[in-house]
Amino acid sequence: MSISRRRIGSTGMGLALAACAVLAIPTTASAAPADRTPPTAPTNLRVQNVAHTWFTLAWNASTDNSGSVLYEATVQTPDGPLHARAFSPTQGFGGLNPGTTYTASVRAVDPSGNASAAVSIPVTTPARTLPPPTTPANLRGVYVEGVLDRIAWDASTHGTPVSYLLRSGDIVLSSTSDTTVSIFQLVHIDCAVEPGGTYTLTVQALSADNDVSARSAPLTVTIPRTLPSR
Repeated sequence: MSISRRRIGSTGMGLALAACAVLAIPTTASAAPADRTPPTAPTNLRVQNVAHTWFTLAWNASTDNSGSVLYEATVQTPDGPLHARAFSPTQGFGGLNPGTTYTASVRAVDPSGNASAAVSIPVTTPARTLPPPTTPANLRGVYVEGVLDRIAWDASTHGTPVSYLLRSGDIVLSSTSDTTVSIFQLVHIDCAVEPGGTYTLTVQALSADNDVSARSAPLTVTIPRTLPSR
């Protein structure tokens, strides 16, 4: 048995002035063997949802002797591969082209870096039968008694009914079929904004067949701390 000596240093709360500690280290101990067993490959890779510009994959989970895996999903596109990692057996990809066939693949990786074989399927996004909705215009705040009461915009046009996504950055604050949403709803129903907070908003139209418009011009507003009287 060999002896190793080390000095106890600073604890972060002050300097610990202790004598050298004596640690007994067995010389016969050996490191645990490295894990070289890969996870099982995912099975039943399938398309869960698909629209003109996005799709969601799902698959049956892998198993591993470590008890945990993550998944590396890849979609091959003409502009290069799209990569994503997921801890659950599902993953979505967006920003794709309508009427296009892609190759999607998934493999499992364990904490030691061992990877399973990849499984792959072709995925075809449907071609557009209609153009996407027009971009909502004139995003604006509506004031009552000098206090911001609601957010409004002009309607989008499309061949199918549309709904609207009010966003702050990439976060959807509210989804509605109307062309207005009240501050009361954003604060007290959607719980999406804080009184006194300042937000830069945009709005998008979403068609019944899951096509989205471009985002509107941005609008920056400060949410009132007190709602106007009614």
